[in-house]
Amino acid sequence: MKKLSKVLFLMSLFSFRAMAQDKKPWVYFDLGDTVVSTKDMKHLKYMKGAREYMDMLKREGIKIGIISNIPENWGMDYDEKLQSLKKVIQDGWDEERPFDWTVFDEVILPLKNTEMKPAPTLFLKAISKAESCPSVYIGESSKEIQAAKDVGMAAKLYNENDVEIYIPIANVKSFIAENYHRDYDKDCLAMTNFL
Repeated sequence: MKKLSKVLFLMSLFSFRAMAQDKKPWVYFDLGDTVVSTKDMKHLKYMKGAREYMDMLKREGIKIGIISNIPENWGMDYDEKLQSLKKVIQDGWDEERPFDWTVFDEVILPLKNTEMKPAPTLFLKAISKAESCPSVYIGESSKEIQAAKDVGMAAKLYNENDVEIYIPIANVKSFIAENYHRDYDKDCLAMTNFL
């Protein structure tokens, strides 16, 4: 009986650890002109430093998502819309290394035109997907940044002319803690691999 109790205790301990390790903050990006340069749709490419930045975030234990506006007529449901978006990126991609969709833990898209940013719908979906963990939105539209802030998300305006285009990796945790204005599980920020 004692052995069974020990085994059950150890199992619950490992289960708790696994659950705690899955609690991670999120960084959501706008896709166009934040991750992918869409200035020329026939020659799409990563924005300067975007791929490397996302790789660093992943190494630090941060979940990554996309919040992107696409028109209602790109599909009848989420899966069709996502496939349409992927096809547009693939057809215009102009880099040797293909665009890597696997880096994203979530892609959030509007089902209707009325859900498109800066409407709050997609930001609220992102908050819901993050469950009890905080998130930050990075995009190039000041209206979208304000909309994200209005629902309590941390948000950073992307400007390719800034010295620090993205939030420095060493500051992501503190940026989220200082700018996320909703209740969240503090373990989400403690369980990352931050420097």
